Amino acid sequence: MMRIKHTLLFVLLGVGTVATVLVAQRASETPNRAQPAAKPSIVSPDQLRWTDPPAGVARGTPSVEPGGRLRYAAMQGDPLKTGVPFAIRLRCSDGYKAAPHWHPTDENIVVLQGTFSVGRGNRFDPTQMQDIPTGGYGFVAGRMNHFAVCKGDTDIFVYGVGPRLNNWIPVATDKSSTATPKSPTK
Repeated sequence: MMRIKHTLLFVLLGVGTVATVLVAQRASETPNRAQPAAKPSIVSPDQLRWTDPPAGVARGTPSVEPGGRLRYAAMQGDPLKTGVPFAIRLRCSDGYKAAPHWHPTDENIVVLQGTFSVGRGNRFDPTQMQDIPTGGYGFVAGRMNHFAVCKGDTDIFVYGVGPRLNNWIPVATDKSSTATPKSPTK
């Protein structure tokens, strides 16, 4: 009899726990009607303000001359702020080069016009590049050393979570994309 009571108690506790979890889960899926609904954020092309990239976005000295012009337009958020989602547009002239660099966070790229060619490594090497054509998508993982070139006048949409900083790979380490650093001498 005692054993049945204990078993019944455990079953009731288990059912109660499952019910509590299901109610909590359902509550988290139900929108909070007390808060006003957020409005969609819409940016039309005529609202874009094209400028030079913001001060503070680049760290260090690029190892390759850009050979063209880069324009910048913020669409949402502040790409320089940590943990803040952002959306920006970048326009570059034909032949513009982005020297080897890395970003602290992931970078998502959609090519709206032209071709954006991206390579991986510490050294600018056009033979190691892959093209992202108009309408294509590219992903560059955070902290991945990479470089790029614009083929034709190129317009790209970049989005992610900040900070989006260009940390240029120093010229001193720009020897080979596979070189291993020397050990410090004692």
